[in-house]
Amino acid sequence: MASSNKDNSIEYDKQMYKKPERPKNHLAGRLNKFQETINQTQAPSAPAIQSIHDQHEIPTNVMSDIKHVFQLIKDNGLQGDYAVQIKFGEFIPIFGDSQVNKLVEILAVARQHGFINYSGNGPLQQDQDEEVYLKLIKTPY
Repeated sequence: MASSNKDNSIEYDKQMYKKPERPKNHLAGRLNKFQETINQTQAPSAPAIQSIHDQHEIPTNVMSDIKHVFQLIKDNGLQGDYAVQIKFGEFIPIFGDSQVNKLVEILAVARQHGFINYSGNGPLQQDQDEEVYLKLIKTPY
C-alpha cells in the first residue's frame, strides 16, 4: 500500500508541477508559409554582366589623344557635381579651333569607353552643343 500511495503522490506531483503550456507560436507557421511561397516563385534572372575585357582594345595613338584631352579638361575644368567638368564651347579654343572634328571623334571614343561623359546621344556639334558639359569619369592611365 505504501508503494501505491507513493505512486499516487508522484502522479500528483507531476500534475501539480507540470510546466505550463506555451502558447502556440503562429509566427513560425507564418514564416514557413512565407518560405514556401518564396521557394515557389521564380527569382528574376540576373542581368548580363559586361566585362571590361569584352571591350575592343583602343589603339595607342587614340589612347594618347584621350589622355591628352583628359589632362586638358582636368587642368582647365572646374569641379562640378562629382566630377571635373568644362563646357564644350569653352574647351574648343583650348584644344584648337581648327581641330574640332578630331576633338569630337576623340570625345566619342572616350565616352564609348567610359572615360568622359556628356549629355545627348549623338556626336557633339560645335554650333549646337556649346553649353554641354564634358565630365571626367575615370582616369585613362
